[in-house]
Amino acid sequence: MLCLSKSINNISNISLISSIIIALCFLLFIKTLATIGYHLFNSNINIDQKRIMYKKILLATLFATTLSQVGAANNENKKKINKDDSFTTIVFDRSKSAIPYRIPAITETRKGTLLALCDFRFNFNDVGWNNRNGRWQINVVMKTSKDHGRTWSDSVTVARGNEHATDPVRTAFGDPSIIADRTSDNVLLHCIAGKSPYHTATRQNPQHAIFFHSTDGGKTWDNGTDLTEMIHGLYDGKLPNGGNPDGVFLTSGKIMQSRYIRKGKFYRLYVAHPIRQKGVDRCGTFVIYSDDFGRTWDVLGTPSVAPSIAQDESKVEELPDGSVLLSCRELYGGRRFNIFTYTDPLKATGKWGQEVMPKNMTGKQVNACNGGLLIVPAKRIKDGKKLFVALQSVPLSARRDSVGFFYKELAAYSDYSNAESLGKNWKKGLRVTDESSCYSTMVNMKNCRIGFLYEVREDKAGYDIEFKSLSLKEITNGEYKLLPKVNRSQYVKDALQRR
Repeated sequence: MLCLSKSINNISNISLISSIIIALCFLLFIKTLATIGYHLFNSNINIDQKRIMYKKILLATLFATTLSQVGAANNENKKKINKDDSFTTIVFDRSKSAIPYRIPAITETRKGTLLALCDFRFNFNDVGWNNRNGRWQINVVMKTSKDHGRTWSDSVTVARGNEHATDPVRTAFGDPSIIADRTSDNVLLHCIAGKSPYHTATRQNPQHAIFFHSTDGGKTWDNGTDLTEMIHGLYDGKLPNGGNPDGVFLTSGKIMQSRYIRKGKFYRLYVAHPIRQKGVDRCGTFVIYSDDFGRTWDVLGTPSVAPSIAQDESKVEELPDGSVLLSCRELYGGRRFNIFTYTDPLKATGKWGQEVMPKNMTGKQVNACNGGLLIVPAKRIKDGKKLFVALQSVPLSARRDSVGFFYKELAAYSDYSNAESLGKNWKKGLRVTDESSCYSTMVNMKNCRIGFLYEVREDKAGYDIEFKSLSLKEITNGEYKLLPKVNRSQYVKDALQRR
C-alpha cells in the first residue's frame, strides 16, 4: 500500500495537470463561442448552417458544465485530503461505561486493519488486586478500524475473565501486548492473568503469562496458552543473584517484531519484562525472543546479566542495523536505555551494553509511566537526507499528564552505537494533550502516519482510550517527514566495522 503522503503528492500532481488542461479547454471554449457568435449573426449564413451552430453551442455548453464539475470534484478531493491530515477519535469512552478502561495496546494487520485493545476492569484495579470493590475480574476488549482509525467497530471481548472461575488463572486477564505478523494473518496477544499481583507473586503462586493466537487477522482467537512455567524456567538458577524468579511481568503495549531477522517461517519477536526476587531490591528487566511466533521463547543475552536495573515496565525496538533497543521506565521517574548488539543475529548471540538515563528524561522531566517506543524511516526536511527517527512517548512532566513525544535523529550508526550515544540529543516534540494522561503506545501505519493510542482524562480508576492520527512532521516540530522505506545498508556496514 502506498503511503498517504505519497498519494497526496500524486494527487497534487494530477490536480496541477487537470488545472492546466481545464484552463486550455476553457480558452478553446471561449474561442469556439466567439467564432459561433460571429457566424450565427452573419446575415450571409443560411438556416441549415445556423442550426448546426445551435448544436455546437449546446455541445460547448455541455462541455463547459463537465469542466466545472471536474473542477468541483478536484476541490472536494483537496478538502478530503486536508481532513485526513490529523484527527482524534475516542476508541473506548469512559463516560459511557460504568467499568473503567486502562492499558492500551495497538497493532496493524498486513491488510491494514487496526486492532486496539485495553483492560476492562470490573475490579477497578490491576490484575491480582481486589481491594477496591472485592472483585477480581478483568476482561481484555478489542475494537477494529479499517479506515486508519477514523471509525471503529463495536467492542468485543478477546480474553474474558470469570469472577467465579474454577481455575483462578481464568479470573482476570490484563495488560495486553499485541503484534500482527507482517507476512501472514497470524496475530499474537499476550496477557497477564490470575489472582496473584506481581509484587507478591511466587513460583508456587505466580502471576501467569497467557498467549492467545489468531490465524485470521484477529477475527477469532484460541483459548490461550499458559507459558508461565516456560518463561520462569529460562532463569532458574541463572539470575544475577542466583536462585529462581518469584515473579515475572510481561509488559503491555506491543510485542516487537523484527523487520530484518527471520529464522524459519516468521520474523523474530521480542518482549521485555521485569523479574522480581524475594529479598532482592533490583533483580532487573530482561528481554526474551521467539522465532516461532510466540510458541517458544528464549533469553536475549544471558540471564546472569540484567540489561536494566529498572525492574519495571519496558518496551523493545529494533535499530536500523538490527540491534535491539530496550527502554524501561524507572520506578522513581525517567527512562533507562540499553542496546543489545548481535555478533550472530540468526543464532541470537551478542551482548548488552551499559544502560543510561538521558539527561532530559530524568524523574524531574518525565513521569514513571509506561510509554511507547518506535523507530521509523524518515527524511530530514531541511536538506532531504534520508535517515531514521526514534520516538519515545511519555508524560512530558513529572506528573501523569501532558503525554507527548521525545524524538532523536538516527542519521548514522554512531548516533546509537552504544547506549551512551543513544541517550544524547533527544528533543522534546509534540505535546499531545495538557490533560491528565498516562500510558501510550503507537504504530507506524500503512498510510505513512503514526497511529497513537493513549490514556487521557482520568476518571474513577480509568481513562478514555483515545486515538490520534499524526504525521511525523507535527510530532517532530516540522523537522522530519515519514517515508515508506530508507536504505539501511550503510548502518549495517558501519555496525560491522565497529564491532
